[in-house]
Amino acid sequence: MAKCVFICSRESLPESMSQKLKEICKRLSPDNISPAEPKVTVDGHTGFGIINPNSTIRYRDTSFLMGQIVNNDNNWHIPLRDFPDGSFALFRNNMDYCEILSDPVASRTIWYYIDSKFLIAATSQRAIIMLLGSFYFNENVITWMLSTGTLGPGFSWDTRIKRLGPDSSIILDKKNWKLRIASNPIEFKEVKRTDEKHEELLLKSLMSSFKGLDLDLTKWVLPLSGGYDSRGILCLFLGASSDYQKIKTITWGLKASMAVKGNDASVARELAERLSVTNKYYINDISDDPVETIIDRFVRLGEGQIDNISDYLDGFKMWKDITEDGIEGIIRGDEGFGCKHYSSSLAVKNNQSCILCSDLQNLKNYKEYGFPDQELPEELRQRGRESLSTWRDRLFHTYTLPTGFSPLSDLKLAYVEQINPLITREVLQVVRQLPDHLRTEKNLFRKIVDSSCPKIEYAKSASSAPLRDLLRDEHVVSYMKNHLSSLEANRIFPGSFLNFAIGGLQGKIKTVTGKKETSTSKLFIKRMIPTFLKEAVRSKILLPSIDNNILAFRVVLISKMHSLLYEDTTALNDHNLG
Repeated sequence: MAKCVFICSRESLPESMSQKLKEICKRLSPDNISPAEPKVTVDGHTGFGIINPNSTIRYRDTSFLMGQIVNNDNNWHIPLRDFPDGSFALFRNNMDYCEILSDPVASRTIWYYIDSKFLIAATSQRAIIMLLGSFYFNENVITWMLSTGTLGPGFSWDTRIKRLGPDSSIILDKKNWKLRIASNPIEFKEVKRTDEKHEELLLKSLMSSFKGLDLDLTKWVLPLSGGYDSRGILCLFLGASSDYQKIKTITWGLKASMAVKGNDASVARELAERLSVTNKYYINDISDDPVETIIDRFVRLGEGQIDNISDYLDGFKMWKDITEDGIEGIIRGDEGFGCKHYSSSLAVKNNQSCILCSDLQNLKNYKEYGFPDQELPEELRQRGRESLSTWRDRLFHTYTLPTGFSPLSDLKLAYVEQINPLITREVLQVVRQLPDHLRTEKNLFRKIVDSSCPKIEYAKSASSAPLRDLLRDEHVVSYMKNHLSSLEANRIFPGSFLNFAIGGLQGKIKTVTGKKETSTSKLFIKRMIPTFLKEAVRSKILLPSIDNNILAFRVVLISKMHSLLYEDTTALNDHNLG
């Protein structure tokens, strides 16, 4: 499943709406696969289109469910019923109400627009722009994309489009055409229990989450790395039911990583062998396709919500291969058990992707370029008696998961379905009752995994290349230089800022031996300095900086999305709603 678009009208939809939805579906489909025929339904005042649908999606008249709800509810399609639990985007509709719901962390982004005639909701901003036939650029995304590589807190590319928050719904009363928002609050409040009791409750919630799933394991696979999260999922699945003994796993990374001991690829393979499950390795080396083709596909499929292209520089070939292998869904290891320790508020903001331009050494003068003011919204700031650790993890649940992780899901959802069994409401409610020490470094979850899984060493390195290195490829650098010098980029950014971005671009640093130069003594000293001390020095002496090549790539993303969305306004050839 890729994207969906849903429209509700005060008047009967025109006969042409079916064709419009088909055209949108075609335009949003991946161009490197033969997608399934879109599912298009138009019935009176309501219509929807689903791109590249598969058998995991459920339908009931003009209601549909993408993903999975835990402990199956046959009445999932009826508006105004209780919020379900699970990992989903849910659109439920009847004669009186239209209700659209996000899951507990908004693991797949839902956007919406409403006026006096139409409610449009979609997992794609582009779909909404196509129907409206107009685009109003939201300049607020400039500063947030530059500082964080995301769209920031609640922003969309268009000033008229809103984002549905986590564990929330929008409810349209069709009789008076009034829209209201309902949501479950995300509150961290420690409950006084023994560590053992907390562990018991967390394990119970996890087992409930896994037992409540209904998966056809011939169509679903588990991406397996060398870390805690996917290992925990595998062992919990195997412990939840004998039916899960047939689970298949996959791992991806560079071809060269297959021969490296102790990285994600080798550890995942060893773990799969020990637990007697299959593991297939998919290679995602940089594609031989032109850089422009690779970046264009990334922008079109991800809609410029995130800058992390590192796993997609193969031009999405890996996801094409996964699709052609008959895989319809993946079981992701996104989680909210707690983050690592940070010693300053600046470190928290930096690692939770809500750092401001004013916090960054090379962007602190951003107002000189005419960019809009940037502030952290009140609801994301540290509260009066809130510990640094609690604030850190609250930010992760309320902001980082929907803003930084969901866009990565959107990229994959163009090819496969996805669920996240570790971030159900039942699990997260237990996590939010833990004391800081059990969440920090996700200590309690790690204890559960260590006690239920084989004693196999965890990976010391990734099997994929880091974004910083990939963006130093000579072809990528050349492309970025050319784009930053284009009329396309100059439509948004002042020449002085573009010159600044171009001037900072760097290629790979090599010695005469061809290896990246690193001082052994400097590296040793760096490793010996405790993390808390390094963070303290940074917060009091030095501001962090954005890597110059990453900054340049973010500028490219903004420019290309600006052009793409204007292009989308004419996609329906005068058949839009405008």
